[in-house]
Amino acid sequence: MKRNLLRWSGLLVMLAGLPALSWAQNSKRLTVPGINNFWFVDKTVSTGGSITSREMAMPALKKRGIKTVIDLAGGAQGDAERTATEAAGMKYLVFAINPMTLDPAPIEPFLKAASDPTNFPVFIHSGNGHRAGMALMIKRVLVDGWTIEKAGIEAAASGLIDDNAMAPVWWKFAQDYIMSHKK
Repeated sequence: MKRNLLRWSGLLVMLAGLPALSWAQNSKRLTVPGINNFWFVDKTVSTGGSITSREMAMPALKKRGIKTVIDLAGGAQGDAERTATEAAGMKYLVFAINPMTLDPAPIEPFLKAASDPTNFPVFIHSGNGHRAGMALMIKRVLVDGWTIEKAGIEAAASGLIDDNAMAPVWWKFAQDYIMSHKK
């Protein structure tokens, strides 16, 4: 009896998650020249890792209709990336989130920029794409009204995958930020 109850409970939990999975099915990993780990999420946002070749990436992003590049990694290449992005006719914004300090200060301005329809579609990127998936998860919950579970499924389908030691740090950062800013 208890075994059947566990089976049915597991089935119900799985079925309850299916509608959320349909959102994650929109995310597609694509090969985009000059970009590490590019994920098309929906018509308003794509995420990814580092830009490995500005000469290849910027025309490819422009061709995909991207209006705004949001850099969450920052770093020494920021000026060159800004120049290349603006030369391609796109807006460049940087809200660097340092993995060593985990300072949440850049999240609020990121949320404002990532929610502004005049910036759509946006390409959000970071080193491996984990910060990009994490930031999108926070936006989905705090701005778009999604549940943490639904946003987490999308984040996992859009680059926040446990393929290196920093991924769990970003999962925890997102959850902590969401819980401390939920209204």
